[in-house]
Amino acid sequence: MPRTPEQIATLQKRVAEIESWYHRIDLGDGVETPGHFRMADYLDYYNFPASMQGMRVLDVGASTGFFAYEFERRGADEVVGIELPSWEAHDWTPRQRAELDKKTPDKRDKDNRDVMIDGFTIVGEALGSTRVKRVFQPIYALDPAELGTFDIVFSGAMLMHVRDPILGIQRMRACCKPEGRLIVSIAAVMTDDDRALAKFVGEWNQCNWWQMSPACLDAVLTCCDFDRIENRTTYTLKDVTGQFEDPTYVCHALPRRD
Repeated sequence: MPRTPEQIATLQKRVAEIESWYHRIDLGDGVETPGHFRMADYLDYYNFPASMQGMRVLDVGASTGFFAYEFERRGADEVVGIELPSWEAHDWTPRQRAELDKKTPDKRDKDNRDVMIDGFTIVGEALGSTRVKRVFQPIYALDPAELGTFDIVFSGAMLMHVRDPILGIQRMRACCKPEGRLIVSIAAVMTDDDRALAKFVGEWNQCNWWQMSPACLDAVLTCCDFDRIENRTTYTLKDVTGQFEDPTYVCHALPRRD
């Protein structure tokens, strides 16, 4: 049912109150979140099943929710979005953590709500979501005893933001059903090089650590007990201004069966 003009105005006001959006998401009735990346333009590169009916899906690093709600739109029975409990919970350097500690409690709360909580909530309510939930925890804490196992575990351009991406992949592997799959994208380097190389891209005031060549990610996935890698694609991710470009590698990894 189309929204009334008053409802549209209320939704626009709620969206505008969020100071930080990652995903640009169409909420209907001409309302779009002002994020940096319109991921709907790149969906074909991910080779997601057209129908996810009957599936449980885990979205690790859900951010403002584009992929989580896309999985629901494709019919997933349940989507669990994993997000950090706070902005401070990222793998910051000690110097940047000290800078963050200087913020007032009100500013900290505002940042946490904007970046980690409220955007995702607004999108879910606007889209009428009923099958998406969030769990706030770091990737290192993923545990099938708590979360169960999933038909699809998804990690979208997130692994460069963790100090230990290999441990992160191990924890995601533990949450894959034996017949499931991990779908992962990374900010890639040396996309035309068949060597398994990683590049350190850390800066003291940024939560960026590692970029990998496609061959490196393939090797890490194999080491972490994925025995088949398929649906390999590469593309150049651009922000909505066209000024930012990031080579991106996507693949599907299937767990090794004992």
